Amino acid sequence: KIDYAIDVDVPDDNIVNRMSGRRAFLKCGATYHIVYAAPKVEDVCDTCGENLVLRDDDKPETVSKRLKVYHEQTQPLIDYYTKQGVLKTVDGTAALDKVFQAIVEILGE
Repeated sequence: KIDYAIDVDVPDDNIVNRMSGRRAFLKCGATYHIVYAAPKVEDVCDTCGENLVLRDDDKPETVSKRLKVYHEQTQPLIDYYTKQGVLKTVDGTAALDKVFQAIVEILGE
């Protein structure tokens, strides 16, 4: 028996912006985000000094395609758990600690 199913809801635009803002240098493994964790020098890795790249799987068009598949595969589950009365939705655009707290509160019910 499932007590709760949790849907962390984030609008697609937010996901595309988050993913397409990521930058990486594959040689040393360092990762950055142009808004949330920018390198000290734009497009240059703080660790090794090489140019950072936008990985193909982080490009907006790739993320949009992946989201389309996600929605096609997930919507039936959302519908099912909604009908069962066990789906709880959490605002995934809130700060990480707020999202965590909301999930903890659901699980504590």
